[in-house]
Amino acid sequence: MRNMELPISKEIYNAGQELASASDSSLTGILNGVLNRYLGWPFRAATGFAVDAEGQKTGIFGSLVFATSSQNAHPEPIEVAADAVACVIDISESIDLGHLREAYQRIAQAKTLKKTPAPETEDTPVSSITLGIVFALHSTVPLEKLAEELDRLNRETPSSQWPDMLVVLSTGTINYVVQFPGEHVSADFLPPGEGALTSYTPPMYVILFVRATGAYTFNKMFAYLTAHLAFFSPGWRLTNWAKLLEGSPKEGIVVCGYQYNLSGELLPVPRQFYNDRYLPPPPLRIEDGKGTLLSTLQFLPWQDGGVILLRGKLPLEGLLVFLGKKALERGGIIRRPDAPDAQISYVLPITQADFMEMVKRLQRQSNLVVRKDSTKWVLQKFADEGSTSPFMARLFMGIVRFRDAVFPHGAKRDEFDKAYDFFIMTLMNARTTAQEIGQLLVEHARKVSQGEIAKTQGQAIQIDQSIDRQLRRDVETFLNSAVRALKQGMQDVTKIVHVNIGFFFQKPDSFANGVAALEKTDPHLAAYLREARKWSERLLDIRNAVEHKGWTLPRIRYSQDSGGIRSEEPQISGQPVSTFVEFTLDRLCCFGEEVTSHCLQSCLSAGISITEIPPSQRKPEIPERFQFTLATGGMPVWTITYHQSKFEET
Repeated sequence: MRNMELPISKEIYNAGQELASASDSSLTGILNGVLNRYLGWPFRAATGFAVDAEGQKTGIFGSLVFATSSQNAHPEPIEVAADAVACVIDISESIDLGHLREAYQRIAQAKTLKKTPAPETEDTPVSSITLGIVFALHSTVPLEKLAEELDRLNRETPSSQWPDMLVVLSTGTINYVVQFPGEHVSADFLPPGEGALTSYTPPMYVILFVRATGAYTFNKMFAYLTAHLAFFSPGWRLTNWAKLLEGSPKEGIVVCGYQYNLSGELLPVPRQFYNDRYLPPPPLRIEDGKGTLLSTLQFLPWQDGGVILLRGKLPLEGLLVFLGKKALERGGIIRRPDAPDAQISYVLPITQADFMEMVKRLQRQSNLVVRKDSTKWVLQKFADEGSTSPFMARLFMGIVRFRDAVFPHGAKRDEFDKAYDFFIMTLMNARTTAQEIGQLLVEHARKVSQGEIAKTQGQAIQIDQSIDRQLRRDVETFLNSAVRALKQGMQDVTKIVHVNIGFFFQKPDSFANGVAALEKTDPHLAAYLREARKWSERLLDIRNAVEHKGWTLPRIRYSQDSGGIRSEEPQISGQPVSTFVEFTLDRLCCFGEEVTSHCLQSCLSAGISITEIPPSQRKPEIPERFQFTLATGGMPVWTITYHQSKFEET
């Protein structure tokens, strides 16, 4: 019986704690007991198997949720007609990748049973689909690994047979959510009714999503189940259904995305259409005869067709008639409450060429004017590197991904971007100069050793081409850029997230006091700064000596031996200049990536953190070092730690 004095969300939360303390032998009975306590007529939960009209049977599931007119208990395992089964739940105390594969196949087989199609209704959608849930108390592998295995299995299996939710009670859930073009992730995705997609294809992404729901995991599972039951038996409603998730974490991690094709099958979104590498065709302007903007119209490629996105006043339905039969076959419009000025067509059997032909007809057969957007875009080459470069993948794309999660929009985002842009651009200047210094020294040494610019006259060595002035100028440029990136750039970046590292650049006593104070709130960063101080202090001292004490780089020395004339690099702080520059740049890259990532990590939503991807597992096309993970039950959470390894080897 329900405790009417408690909110429904708290009751379900308590039921989740009851389940969490169950043993393997009692887990199934407790779960079915909890479900029967709260679901009520016409649903019951029991251990059993389903059988369809053709005699096909499922294996025995720990829990079948089914509709019945009888309230009497029957000996288990119970046999249930497939038409009555609303959900199958595969139950285990612990799950690993092997158990997941087995549960996946059991649920896939259950979803193939023949069922009588749901009745067609005008007002209320009805579903006869069998929901599939994999339920475990614990997992021996991180949730992200389970999600990756789900995606691998999905690519081998028709989407109508996919499990709908994976629940690890101690950690969180994996299920599918909906995202419409141009929007953020929105509601949970429930499998559509049998035959629902024969006449239209929804223009949405179906995202595999991992949530760190923790102690509220059963709330999430129960809410998802009851949402499905409301469509399976439309006359059934759970009291206060909307309040089941009060207090439950909503944040999660996107694993991958799928799209419906015109046959109603979910397929992976093609990699070239991911937002880190895809620029959609620009929208067209639709104006009246006076040049007033009425709407914009944009074509979005889809699996085996296209979607048309309209923003503005005009009705998209009226424009789609200019597509002719192709629009009439599968036409339809979706309006999104979060984007009231946007209208999105269903997925249509059209190409970019079909879209442009529609635009031409619109111009010929109406008084509307269609123009290309006159906004001038500047596509400027930023660097001679792409996403395959660890420098670009980690210090640009990786940091930007974390920034998007912490500062999705608004003034704080702009503030962070301004500070980080200064750091990264100044770092790139230092990097370019470091490369020029290395090339200058190598080329000069080659010319000297081969006698192109060096010869002996008696006891004297004659050098016909000196690089001392250029080398001094380049070294000073490098020192200035490196110090600006470190001192101004990183100090401004950390301030955005309320971490003040100003003491890091001060005299020894002030540094000691500052790092001791930081240690009380952030011991890992304090330990990192203590080690980083050893190289940063040397960099600052040398740059200050150049600026305030008139220090200059010594000249290159030349000597003669049996092999001919050779050049000897000048030294900075006991190191050859090329070694000093390479080492300092490497430390600066590590510092920028690690301190920025650590600061952004501390600002992520509760339950979400970051993990380090082993070098051997990084994608060649974008070798990012970090990715999101669950703070509990996910991959090992990264902790900032000073290291001696080089940037590209870390």
